[in-house]
Amino acid sequence: MKCIPTSVAIAFIAFTANAAASQVIELEDGRKVQLNDDFTWQYVQPENTHQATALAVAAPIISSQRGTTLVLESGKPSLQLSDSGVDIVIGAASYQNGKVVLPTAITNQSSLSVINVQLKIELLDSQGKKLAEQETTVWQSIKRLAETYLRPKTAAEGKVIEIEVPKAENYQLIATVSNLETR
Repeated sequence: MKCIPTSVAIAFIAFTANAAASQVIELEDGRKVQLNDDFTWQYVQPENTHQATALAVAAPIISSQRGTTLVLESGKPSLQLSDSGVDIVIGAASYQNGKVVLPTAITNQSSLSVINVQLKIELLDSQGKKLAEQETTVWQSIKRLAETYLRPKTAAEGKVIEIEVPKAENYQLIATVSNLETR
């Protein structure tokens, strides 16, 4: 019986390890995305500061809780939350009639229909002092009316979140997916 040369064995092990590894692709706008074997993805952090500005355009993506700085009237999405294949984007923040206004959008990338999505929102000032906290339903179907469910592989506009706080240039936002119901 012949033995396999050590260099061939090492090359084979390296090849099989790479075959199961995640893949990095570059988007049209220059951002890089890592595609994982478990069907998740994430942005690859840039190695130099020139690419950092391109990443600032996209909303940060996280699991079920995240904090970020809200800059009013920036025109950019504020935050993206993901839970069980459902993505909730909190859009560009504005200030109207004594309230911070946060539009939302929901994308269902799971295999189940979504019937309810609730977020817990906390707003803090720039020093970290809590100004407001509220729980808001951003998507809700009509009970037992299947036509109103957010079907798999679809997106919809969510409810606008309004939080009454004193006006400031920016705020700290902490958002959590507090309830997600599917069928």
